[in-house]
Amino acid sequence: MHTLLFILISGIFQPADTGLNVVFTHIKEDRGQIYVAVYDRAESYMSPEKARAVRIVPVRQKGSLTCAFPELGPGTYAVSCFHDVNGNGTMDTNFLGIPSEPYGASNNARPKFRAPNWQETRFEWKKEAATISIKLEKW
Repeated sequence: MHTLLFILISGIFQPADTGLNVVFTHIKEDRGQIYVAVYDRAESYMSPEKARAVRIVPVRQKGSLTCAFPELGPGTYAVSCFHDVNGNGTMDTNFLGIPSEPYGASNNARPKFRAPNWQETRFEWKKEAATISIKLEKW
């Protein structure tokens, strides 16, 4: 039982030889967790309950962190994420609705006055394994 748990946990945090690996960079706080969702259709984009894969990754260090999705294969995807620094389970915003915690998306899409859309964040993956990098920043 312990071995199975170790294998499952290590698959989440270590880059895999297959699947999708997402490297989060620019982590400024060594606490909280990163909520990440991978989407495979425009219709489900930004609806976490319809995501192809979801992870909640504990943050224990500043700098960068890798999250593996070994269950995913080549295809068209988009990734969105946010760093829940205070651990309340939601992306905090100010009174105007602007995020007050770091967030990011694939292709490092960062339009100024709206959330990135599917066209800006989607990417094609055609090999056995892929690694993308997402820079986490505040608005």
